Amino acid sequence: MHSSCLKKLIASIILISSVTYSSFSLATVTMVGNRIIYPADAKERMLQFSNPDNIPYMVQVWTDINTPNSKPESADGPFIATPQLFKIESNQGQVVRLMFNNKLSLPTDRESLFHFNFLQFPGVDDSQKEQNKIVLLVTSRLKIFYRPKKLSLAPEEISEKIKFKLSNNKLEVLNNSPYYATFDKVELLDTNKKVITTVKNPQMVAPFSSDRWSAQTPMMNAAIVKYSLINDFGVSINYQFSL
Repeated sequence: MHSSCLKKLIASIILISSVTYSSFSLATVTMVGNRIIYPADAKERMLQFSNPDNIPYMVQVWTDINTPNSKPESADGPFIATPQLFKIESNQGQVVRLMFNNKLSLPTDRESLFHFNFLQFPGVDDSQKEQNKIVLLVTSRLKIFYRPKKLSLAPEEISEKIKFKLSNNKLEVLNNSPYYATFDKVELLDTNKKVITTVKNPQMVAPFSSDRWSAQTPMMNAAIVKYSLINDFGVSINYQFSL
């Protein structure tokens, strides 16, 4: 075997032994909030992480444009996160600075969507390195909404620009706002406000765009759409629309 190949093999064995030290458990590092709103005029956003567990964790962060299985080495999001790799001790916290790098020319009349990822795995100390156990790597993924200045309406007014109509037993939704409309639940009611069916997995609708959804059962008798939207704080707010 060539010396270079032997060195790679030894390095791989060392890497495997160094990451198979921890007992099987779910990672517990969390970030405050379930979405990130990044105003265009902000110099940075401060993201707060915490580790309530009784062991330390390593965390790696990166952003992407729209790649569900993105990796740190293929990160293509237009943001800089500092630090990108850090250790959080037991019952401690960590602040990460997120900054827009201005390398993309984005629309000024609507939001743009990106994603923030963080990978966590248990930390290691010398007493654990030789233990033959399993490490669980957990990746979390959150949406980043890049929000231009002076949009045509306030974010809390988005429901005023959400319209619905029935078409061939489909529910068509129109989002005529500059914001992404994140639907939590959509129900169709009759004239007595009794639920007759629900929409299967309502999807987020981009600014100034539309979508068509199916329901669990026929919806021809529907008179009202009862729906909820996730606001900037991750809270579900209920609304109604008369068909």
